[in-house]
Amino acid sequence: MLTLLTSNPAKYAPFATQLEGLRIQIESPKLPLPEIQTLDFSEALAAKARAAADLFGRPVLVDDAGLLLEAYPLFPGPLSSVVIQTLGVPGLKRLLTGLSDNATMVCHIGGWFDGRLRSWSGQVQGRLDFSRSPKDERMILSDLFVPEPASSAGLLLHRQRALAALAGEIFGLHLDASAGDGAPPCSGASAGACVFCDELEDHTASIFADMMGSRLVSRVVYEDEHFVVMPPLGQFMEGGLLLLTRQHIPSFAYLPAQLYEHLERLLQAINRTLLQCYGVAPLVFEHGPTSEWSKGGCCVDHAHLNIFPVPVRLHPHLAARMSLTLHSLATLPRFRQAEFGYLFIQENDGSRRVYDAQYTPTQLVRRLITAAIGHPERWDWRDYPGRDELIATCKTLRGKISL
Repeated sequence: MLTLLTSNPAKYAPFATQLEGLRIQIESPKLPLPEIQTLDFSEALAAKARAAADLFGRPVLVDDAGLLLEAYPLFPGPLSSVVIQTLGVPGLKRLLTGLSDNATMVCHIGGWFDGRLRSWSGQVQGRLDFSRSPKDERMILSDLFVPEPASSAGLLLHRQRALAALAGEIFGLHLDASAGDGAPPCSGASAGACVFCDELEDHTASIFADMMGSRLVSRVVYEDEHFVVMPPLGQFMEGGLLLLTRQHIPSFAYLPAQLYEHLERLLQAINRTLLQCYGVAPLVFEHGPTSEWSKGGCCVDHAHLNIFPVPVRLHPHLAARMSLTLHSLATLPRFRQAEFGYLFIQENDGSRRVYDAQYTPTQLVRRLITAAIGHPERWDWRDYPGRDELIATCKTLRGKISL
């Protein structure tokens, strides 16, 4: 959870739902933060952010908002409240006599991360309307500023836009601010604790053998010294595959660095094969487990990618979650510290994103895919083992995948 310090929490009350989704809590500073006299928002924000980080002993978010007058570029900026309190409405009106009344409201949110300021901003164009009857001569900006075009968000629109800019990077901030040390959630599971390890050690003594009996001796369609590829149990459509590591690791975020290039090449080979056999570039996904430091227990997770040659767009179903674009699998180790685990998705077009996995229903992606193909009842492998589809997949793909 990240903290946003503000002297007036009420101004963020309308964004409570959004802040909850971003896992940001609002607090008032127990001690005054520095308000340096400058027209540079970056300078003012940096001073507050650094002081807040020193106060909390960790990065926290702070904000600074103000007015920019078209007639006086950069003014009053961070000094808005002081200037308006000093001049009052009559003084501000005299200052703009004969000049443009156009103005911009801006909001900056920032934090002191890794020895530097990181910030996000939003703004709204408008004008000052002196014809409105003031409650007193110290009229506040919410009474004076009129956004153009008119917006129901009014003066809050600049904060809304600043939060939207922050949302695009919030998942990364949570990862950077995480207290985890990146140690595997589970170290060294043995045969008997992991169903995949059991099967790789002895396929005749496994859940697969119990399910398939004499119909199929082995479901492996490709293997090398590091990886194994085979259809999953609960094969809801022909062509589905699992790509798993021989080594027991909890997710591909813990894959030894030197194996990511090999993994990329193997995925490319699988992509070519499925495209040739089924006419569809596959979806690829992984649900990385929750970190041990956040859940406090061991697990039997074993790194495996789910691969299905089906034309289904997943991002629209996940877009509300915090996420980051992934350009290379070699950057997956960053997500070891994801507090609630992660969802890695490679879409049919090859684009990749990693999503925050908080509040993820069991087998969420399988649910989405089976619903999209018209078989929502098949998402749970216990209810639909898919024996015939598994056998058909093995017959079609065995010996076809090659690097």
